[in-house]
Amino acid sequence: MRRSKNAWSYLVDTLQPDIALLQEAGSLPEFTSHFDQNRVIETLVHKNLRNSIYFRSRKNKELKVLDRQKAGLISSSYLDKTRKRIFIVSVYGSIRKFRGNLDFALLQALQEYVVSLRSDFGAQHILVAGDFNMDRRMDENPTSSNFSKKEETRHHNFFDGILDLGFKDCQRKRLPLPVQTFRANRGNNYPWELDHMFATPTLWSRLKCLNVYLDDRIMALSDHNPIVADFD
Repeated sequence: MRRSKNAWSYLVDTLQPDIALLQEAGSLPEFTSHFDQNRVIETLVHKNLRNSIYFRSRKNKELKVLDRQKAGLISSSYLDKTRKRIFIVSVYGSIRKFRGNLDFALLQALQEYVVSLRSDFGAQHILVAGDFNMDRRMDENPTSSNFSKKEETRHHNFFDGILDLGFKDCQRKRLPLPVQTFRANRGNNYPWELDHMFATPTLWSRLKCLNVYLDDRIMALSDHNPIVADFD
């Protein structure tokens, strides 16, 4: 959300999500009758960069899970209409905090986090999504930036590591090819897919549709395009 207060209006009034996993969210507007502070949980990832979860109906409690990597993950849970408890993990991969080491640090944090959710909270149905600041194609170094050394597969290893935790890729279910979720403000505007969504198999099977939105307001508010998913 690039710390834009105006982005909250677009989120709440236009996208109208039941749940939103937000990165770089600024503070809520002061007219809290419309933007109820009690519907948001958040954590500080790096300096003034927040990682947040917004609930449309009511706030759910943050789950206190040990984050030894201090990666800034944040999680909560809620009961769906079938009385299944769904666990949510919002991710913000801070390249400023983990410069040159984001893939290793974030994967280790996710591994420990998911293990803890399963052992401490009995989590079965888990959704992990957010701005990972990584793309499998970074191993190919398609731009002037060198993300990997020759023949390295660090980014493939990162995403394969998430799949090995028992997750399925929601984007590849509905969008067979990588879709641009990030627009560079300057330099090479390679169509990076830096934002991702993964779910455990039963939850993944309930994914009805998934789209990446882009319009003039989104372009004015952020350099990322929101992923919008509808689960049955």
